Amino acid sequence: MTIIDSQGSQASFSTILVEAQRRGALAWHRTLRRYLDLLVQGGVLTETKRDVGSVNPQQLYRNTQQKPTVYAGLKILQLYGLNWDTPLRGLYPVGTDLVGLLRSKSVTLSNRQVLAASKEDTLAHEVRRDADKTTGTLELVSALAATQTLDLPYLLRRSDELEIGRTVRLLLQKLIQTFDQISRDADGKIFLATRERFLQILRQYSKQKALSLLEAQGRGARGIKIVEALTSEHILNAAGKQMGITG
Repeated sequence: MTIIDSQGSQASFSTILVEAQRRGALAWHRTLRRYLDLLVQGGVLTETKRDVGSVNPQQLYRNTQQKPTVYAGLKILQLYGLNWDTPLRGLYPVGTDLVGLLRSKSVTLSNRQVLAASKEDTLAHEVRRDADKTTGTLELVSALAATQTLDLPYLLRRSDELEIGRTVRLLLQKLIQTFDQISRDADGKIFLATRERFLQILRQYSKQKALSLLEAQGRGARGIKIVEALTSEHILNAAGKQMGITG
């Protein structure tokens, strides 16, 4: 972005490439093209083309001075493996920063190309959305959190920024409590299968020394009452459904 701004009101692809290589920012033009395409799709840059008399028109880029936009929602969670047959098909835009933009990926949904937020960003936004609008999707979040390894430091940082830091930490602590003890009331088949999966995930977090992050208080408690109402039975059934053990 600083390279483009340094070139005045707009900069051509070739000018950006030369300056980026001079600064040692990249060594391959295809890397730059993918990065610029991402910035354009995220709304950070605008791209125009100018006929310069050659086979390929000149590409010109301008900084919009706007925050990047990506998409979250249940449609995005389905891309990350959400295994629930739900009538909810939410898809909504959310503002992010350059880190969130670089973690996103371009996908086509219903003949529409959008930037899908990362799994961690989408989970955090879904918790915040449930806190604000009572969408009832916290169980879906718990199902993925119980069965898939996440970038825990990044998830917690995003949660703090969305003022759900305490809420998400409590959710993860509830998952640990649920699977850390033997439940006599739970369905044995569901409990054993989901517990084995979650303990594998927990070992990964332990190796990464990420579990200590749960001890921090976190910033923001929006939706914490929804998490407090989440029982071990809810967590087990959600995880079992995600793994295809229950219907």
